[in-house]
Amino acid sequence: METTTKPRIGRPKGSAQEKQKSDAVFRVRSAMGMTQEEFARAMNSSIATIRRYEQGQLLPGGIAQKAAFAKVAKRAGVSLEAKSEEVTA
Repeated sequence: METTTKPRIGRPKGSAQEKQKSDAVFRVRSAMGMTQEEFARAMNSSIATIRRYEQGQLLPGGIAQKAAFAKVAKRAGVSLEAKSEEVTA
C-alpha cells in the first residue's frame, strides 16, 4: 500500500524569499532577546509553531498572524523588507 503525504498549508517551498521569511522570525525573536516560549506568547501562538517558523517548515500565514508578526518586528526594530539579491538564471 503506497501512501502519499500532502504538504501542509503555509509550508515553504524553498525559494529564497521564503527562506528570508523563515530567517526573519529568528532575527526578530533574537533582537528582542526572547525565548521561543516568550515569543510564542507575544505572537499569541504555540512554541511548536514558532519552532516550525524558525526551521522553515511553516511561514506566518493569515492576516492576524502576519499583523502580529509585523507589530512585534517593528517593536524589535527589525525590518521585514526583502533584501534585493541578484538572481542569475
